[in-house]
Amino acid sequence: MKIKNKIVSGLVLSSLLAGGLYAANCEMDKKENMRKNDSSCMMHKGKFENKNHRGEFHIFGIFKELNLTAEQDEKIKKIIEDSRKNEKSLNEAFTKDGFDKAKYIQIMTEKRDNMLKSNAEVIEKSYAVLTDKQKEQLKVLMDLRKEKMDKRL
Repeated sequence: MKIKNKIVSGLVLSSLLAGGLYAANCEMDKKENMRKNDSSCMMHKGKFENKNHRGEFHIFGIFKELNLTAEQDEKIKKIIEDSRKNEKSLNEAFTKDGFDKAKYIQIMTEKRDNMLKSNAEVIEKSYAVLTDKQKEQLKVLMDLRKEKMDKRL
């Protein structure tokens, strides 16, 4: 009887551990799944993936829902890559011997000043890649997201 109890106890503990790990995985992926309006706990990669943008309310999160063609997807990725090439790196403020505080401040100030303009240009160029139907769909999705945000407040 003791061996049977040990086996049953082992199975129960294993089940609890597996369930706990699954629940933890679901919790970690919760934001990703909510952003994609996905009810499962599995992570799904969309065609257009840009991790620098902040989730569901950024316009590129909505672009993922427009069923972009492979060509459109590539064009948008290229637009984003090209905009990043123009950014200065913080590495320029560091040397083998030290840190140039003035250079760092200059780079960060330029980044802040150019961020809005750069984002607007990327969105404008990406918007031009869309078809008329996708542009209409984008507007509808943006309106739905706004309503959703308004309800949360």
